[in-house]
Amino acid sequence: MLSHRPLKRGVEAGLIASVPQVILAKVEEKLLMPRGDDADLGPRFVDRLADMAGLRLDEDTRWLAASAFHFGYAVFWGLAYGLAHRRWRPHPLVGGTALGALIYAITFPHWGGAVLTGTEHPPQRRSWQKELVLATAAMTFGLGTALLYGRGAADQGPESRPHIG
Repeated sequence: MLSHRPLKRGVEAGLIASVPQVILAKVEEKLLMPRGDDADLGPRFVDRLADMAGLRLDEDTRWLAASAFHFGYAVFWGLAYGLAHRRWRPHPLVGGTALGALIYAITFPHWGGAVLTGTEHPPQRRSWQKELVLATAAMTFGLGTALLYGRGAADQGPESRPHIG
């Protein structure tokens, strides 16, 4: 059960949603993408940062840093969703779609962070399979976060809380 505190609930929802996001992207990657291409954005981002800093990371450090990046962004976006929910109280399908679209929009177009850092190719150089995997990952996370968050603890009456005694 997620916390009744809105921001903590957002963080928890984001962390949990980040797991199926990766699993679904990996399944799509294996089924659809050409051999040698992958959906592992985190490790590529870490590689780019290391290159920019003139560092060479061993494989364990690379994956540890990529995992920290992955769960860090899950915490950030979960917290952001909790804040947005407090303000606008969207239906989970609307809020989740908006969150997924926002994440995609600031990450994968030619002006997006993944493209500007050289982590991902611009859209015109990506296959439709890669586009599908990237879009699915963003939407899976957005919808997962919103659906796990639900309508929020503030919307639940006292009868929905466990009674002790």
